[in-house]
Amino acid sequence: MNPVYAIRGAGYGLLWIALAAALVGCAAAAEPGKGPDGEALQGELTIFAAASLNQSFAEMAAAFEQSHPGTAVTVNFDGSQRLRTQLEHGAQADLFAAADWEQMDAVRRAGLTAGPPVEFAGNRMVFLVRRDWNPATLQDLAAPGVKIVLALPEAPAGRYSRRVLTRMGKHPRFGPAWVAGVAANVVSEEPNVRSVAQKVALGEADAGLTYRTDALPAYTAQRVAVLPIPEEVNLTARYPIAALRESARPELAGAFINFVLSTEGQAILERHGFDPPPEGNADLH
Repeated sequence: MNPVYAIRGAGYGLLWIALAAALVGCAAAAEPGKGPDGEALQGELTIFAAASLNQSFAEMAAAFEQSHPGTAVTVNFDGSQRLRTQLEHGAQADLFAAADWEQMDAVRRAGLTAGPPVEFAGNRMVFLVRRDWNPATLQDLAAPGVKIVLALPEAPAGRYSRRVLTRMGKHPRFGPAWVAGVAANVVSEEPNVRSVAQKVALGEADAGLTYRTDALPAYTAQRVAVLPIPEEVNLTARYPIAALRESARPELAGAFINFVLSTEGQAILERHGFDPPPEGNADLH
């Protein structure tokens, strides 16, 4: 059986029922770690993955290798927009896991995917602040002299960040003046979200707008505090994954996607702070 994929859309409940049924069908047709012909799935697999997936996909790759003896998984982490550009210029990979649909859709329009992508995780936005500074409220971020870093506008985290700030500007608790103050305090725009978190952790900035998961790695967690963003103005980041057309090991790539969607794969993502694939927030499409 070929890799299982799912097309994004409004009917997520039906989508997951169909996906589960398809996975059961695959399990019946082939033992774990084996193809439909009964032969072991082996070989090297290269994955291009969003920077925010660093710890989770490193663990995912190790677990996949353990359950598929004879495989070797290499993961290249960077901003999704940088990975997309590399793929468009001929970089070779078997899978692409992005932090938003904009970058995935660009890869798909370029004819580089082997099939429709599937969403596998969600994330939320937060402000990270230096633990030794730690303002009392989000309002303090607009005070003169505060140093704030964001991801570049073309990076998924940068895109989500600016949408969140726009929403906060329309909320009576914050408003346009607060957003203008925050914007005036931006001292750097980084190529990916991990660079934003690193600047705050190193004390090179007072605050940064990142994913919730970027506060969890040990080095960062010891050096930052988290200011949650109110749910009514926050957004869910959506993570799609797809096998790539030029993959030399399409069955192995499909097996990895199934592993990400499996109970074990989803548990790995949950341990690293990710949510299951979201069912709403259509405005992010």
